[in-house]
Amino acid sequence: MTGAELAAMRKAAGLSQIKLAQRVGIGRHAVSYWECKAQVERHAWAVERMAEVLPLPDAQVATPLRTALADRRAQEMARQDALRLALMQAVEAQIETVRAHRRVRCGAKTRKGTACRMKSEPGKRRCKFHGGKSTGARTAEGKARIAEAQRRRWAKWRLKRGE
Repeated sequence: MTGAELAAMRKAAGLSQIKLAQRVGIGRHAVSYWECKAQVERHAWAVERMAEVLPLPDAQVATPLRTALADRRAQEMARQDALRLALMQAVEAQIETVRAHRRVRCGAKTRKGTACRMKSEPGKRRCKFHGGKSTGARTAEGKARIAEAQRRRWAKWRLKRGE
């Protein structure tokens, strides 16, 4: 097909170059370009768009190529979506790891009445002294040792107070 034949078909359809370009979503200069060509390539993108509006000959020749291109584009988009999803999941996993190991100021009330300034245990909100690692004695000997230390401490306190 020649460019002159393409122009004749456009005129037969009662369309100007501008109207055809607006209908198919291309520029007017693209329509003019293809109408000036000696040989029109049917598989060109703009010509395939014009074939949607104009009854161009050999329209079925371009259809398999068009579907193959569309399939290839769809596969590429699906691959990009999968890569994007994998990247987002990796970033979210990193954020969770950072949150799990973040250390903040403890802030518990100290004996002086001020806020504790120690860093918390990883992933927790309190330091090792205010709820992190201090769990107390677990064995019978350990519990007896702590009880004896408390008795001595209270006895010392009472002696001091009695004087």
